[in-house]
Amino acid sequence: MNINSEKSKEIIISFAQDGNFRSTIPNIKIDGRDIAQVCHAKLLCVTISQDLTWNKHVDNIVKKTGKRLYMLYQLKLAGITQKDLVSVYVSVVRPVLEYACPVWHTNLPQYLSDNIEVIQKH
Repeated sequence: MNINSEKSKEIIISFAQDGNFRSTIPNIKIDGRDIAQVCHAKLLCVTISQDLTWNKHVDNIVKKTGKRLYMLYQLKLAGITQKDLVSVYVSVVRPVLEYACPVWHTNLPQYLSDNIEVIQKH
């Protein structure tokens, strides 16, 4: 299997209290090129942070859902029927909120759940 060094990212997950752990870990190289170190990475549309919190992921889905809700609002202004609006919501908006939910929603802090609930109530 060939690994593309330009598309590869390295995320270091550590529970060390000090920030010096990065200096002790050597850089990963593929084909002589250093792999970029990132603080968070998107894998199958789920954003994983190096501190294993879901803040970035929730921010991403709230932003993405907000854009889709705006589209729904524009459809409402255009005179689309309530039945069709519900159909669009169920097929376009709700999947963004529910995708991989069993993975990230189980241990979500209340303030992040509140962020998601605010966007759902629009």
